[in-house]
Amino acid sequence: MRSLILCLLLTLPAVCARAAFTIQPWPETADPLQLPPPLSWTGPVRAERPFELCALYPHLRDAYWLSVNQGMVEEASRLGIGLRVHEAGGYGASSEQARQLAACAREGSDAILLGAVDGPALAEAIGKSPLPVFGLVNALPPAHVVAQVGVPWYQMGWRIGHWLALRHPAGSPPVRVALLPGPEGRGGNSVVEPGFSAAIAGSAITLVDTLRGDNSREIQRSLVQQLLTRHPHLDYLVGGAMAAEVAVNELARRGDQGAGQGPAVLAIYFSHGVQRALLRGRLALANSDQMREQGRLAVAQAVCLLQRPDASEAQCPRRMGPAILTLSGPLAASGDTLSDPAFRPVYRLAPGAPPPRQ
Repeated sequence: MRSLILCLLLTLPAVCARAAFTIQPWPETADPLQLPPPLSWTGPVRAERPFELCALYPHLRDAYWLSVNQGMVEEASRLGIGLRVHEAGGYGASSEQARQLAACAREGSDAILLGAVDGPALAEAIGKSPLPVFGLVNALPPAHVVAQVGVPWYQMGWRIGHWLALRHPAGSPPVRVALLPGPEGRGGNSVVEPGFSAAIAGSAITLVDTLRGDNSREIQRSLVQQLLTRHPHLDYLVGGAMAAEVAVNELARRGDQGAGQGPAVLAIYFSHGVQRALLRGRLALANSDQMREQGRLAVAQAVCLLQRPDASEAQCPRRMGPAILTLSGPLAASGDTLSDPAFRPVYRLAPGAPPPRQ
């Protein structure tokens, strides 16, 4: 508390605007019914020196990682540290991300925040890094990283499946569901599918098809069209944010949603397009893992542990993330989830610099 008072006295109020977070501590294999309650964590009020963080993203071509980017920029500016950002170009670019891991050290960074495209493929490169590596969004084995910010993606799949199972329990009329989880075995998708399958087990739901592909609009549109052609009587289409967006648009183009004939669409995670679809009543359900807040948390966690490597778990939690929100309507306030409409990617923020004007 004393440090917060000093910050308010000695600096601009905006610098001290965020020092407390609501976090959800989580183990790697979290029981979706037994998650610990959210906690309040006070992050650093100000960095003790102008650290430089190097953040590696799979890509910056959708709302998810753009929102993470804004959260990181906001927190880095608040703490007075520098931030460099590299994007790999997609979930197939493990070799490029391995090169970027090495580049972070050459650039003089103090730590790496790694949104991994493929954890197993990057294990050797992580092990060779002279810098501490922090997991960002996509879970990495605890042995490979100093700490991790994210949510259990098993639960992201489980929550969608659980909602469906409650609506269609065993003994009720059967329903047909198709799944578009995103890239095969990359990011959180390797655990989204088991979580979803576990939740619908024993219900009246039949998973009739699963199509996987990169999170580009063109690829996901093609997959949606394939599903609708193969399964003209589909009841639900469950997919990542990009798949959900293009499914809503494709169904509107065909006139199916207006006629009540097409499948209901559910989104495993959130985006600006998902928010718009919820506002228009064209999406049945969506998860938000509050990705902008994840960006803030990741920067705060890294600075906390760079300053206090031997800190207790209460002082600097090692595995944490915001609570998952499961929504049947639009977010009333999206500042912890979505980037601002005018925000554009920021690749370089100098220590002590304010967020760039957009």
